Amino acid sequence: MSFFSKIQHTKFFIFLFGAFLLLFVSYLGYRSGDRVEASQSAPSQVFLPLTIYRYDPTLPPPVFGVQMYNDTSTSSPYHPYLLQTRATWLRSNVIWDLAEPANTTPDNYNWASADRSLSAARIDTGGLNMIATVAGNPAWAATHKEGVIDKVSYSELAQFVGALVERYDGDGLDDAPGNPVVEYWEIYNEPDRAGDTASPAWGDDGDKYAAMLQVVYPAVKAANPNAQVVMGGIAYDAFEDQGGSFVRSFMDDVLAAGGGNYFDVMNFHAYPAFNLNWVPTEGDGPGLYEKTLAIRSKLQSYGFNKPIVVTEAGWHSSDHPTVPGSQEIQARYVTELFTQAMAADLDVMIWWMLFDPGGGYPFDNGLVTNADSTITTKASFTAFQVGVDFLSTSRFEAVLKGPALGTPATDVVAYQFDDKTLNRKVYVAWVNPVVTGQEYLIQINGSQATVYNIYGQKLQTVQDGSDGVLDGKVSIVAEEQPRYIEVPK
Repeated sequence: MSFFSKIQHTKFFIFLFGAFLLLFVSYLGYRSGDRVEASQSAPSQVFLPLTIYRYDPTLPPPVFGVQMYNDTSTSSPYHPYLLQTRATWLRSNVIWDLAEPANTTPDNYNWASADRSLSAARIDTGGLNMIATVAGNPAWAATHKEGVIDKVSYSELAQFVGALVERYDGDGLDDAPGNPVVEYWEIYNEPDRAGDTASPAWGDDGDKYAAMLQVVYPAVKAANPNAQVVMGGIAYDAFEDQGGSFVRSFMDDVLAAGGGNYFDVMNFHAYPAFNLNWVPTEGDGPGLYEKTLAIRSKLQSYGFNKPIVVTEAGWHSSDHPTVPGSQEIQARYVTELFTQAMAADLDVMIWWMLFDPGGGYPFDNGLVTNADSTITTKASFTAFQVGVDFLSTSRFEAVLKGPALGTPATDVVAYQFDDKTLNRKVYVAWVNPVVTGQEYLIQINGSQATVYNIYGQKLQTVQDGSDGVLDGKVSIVAEEQPRYIEVPK
């Protein structure tokens, strides 16, 4: 079965009826341009037509996901905001050490922490598709919490993961409360971190990571044949030879040792701060699209053609002397990264995070503020919702640059999508880099186009001939903040 054919069928049927009921209403509301306008100073007040999860069964689930940790239940203060994003995917964590602090058997595991972390997979509280990251070695199993299992056999981890997968397989036997179904299991987070760092991982031991997967993989499949083993999301940036903590050869080491036979889904992380590892100049964009192509090529060189997900991508709203940020910059990156994720044919992209990390972490990456004070949504929260609205029913078609846009400029780009559900073409256009004073007049095929900003505000409707030339094209100004361009078919 394909990657997405394994999505829980119960979710599909639960949403199907409501989807068809509301499809016509959503369509009329959207086509009439019935969006609530918002001021630039309060972009979070835009409300958009509801995009129903997978109401077009010919489309895969949308790529839009967010990260939460430790508690995704309805008791979390962030749970209402999780639902309001209309994300399809959620990534959370399961800590081995909390379930099995002393070596024991599955009947004695303490599942309380795991049940809180994976609660959002329950149908009765939202039923999101979840990617669960298994990490946190107990001291009896390994010297380091995220590093090589060096005190016991890999079979101990396999026993734990097998019992975990069984608990969340939805078969009605010994399942977690509410029968949540989780089918995507990520084995460690950023395992390519070197072993001589403050948080040692598997980076110097790709062959051992491959050997571990070889033991864990059959345990996962025995517990739930539909479950997918997801490669631990590799940073694949900030390499040791660049002064960073990550081993450049880790992916090669895993694949050369046969590890590619023991995971179903490739996984990496993508932060625009490292874009120059993947694009020639800063003016070529955030780099997620190009990094995906490089990783896909690496897999193919070892004979693999696997689905690819990104379980961390994002930017911050906090300012920083060397890595500038603001709510506006963060919102632009929401649009650009999810657009590139779809263009690169990723199956999932997780925005890190739903809420600001806090705890001394120097960057505010959340779509909403931290609960230390009153939770408020940011501009990026609205940009996320608008992205869902424009792109979740669309299929990527082409990247347009330069002459294809009627301009010699190389730093302007438009991503073209086809939306059969709403009978339109959608273009997402911007000028690189994310902060620039440049703007360009571009041309898009069509007799009419409506232009929206990343907060869902309608900016203008343009007709063919408004530039004095009747040529089957409309002329639109592209600038540093991305624009959504809707062209009816």
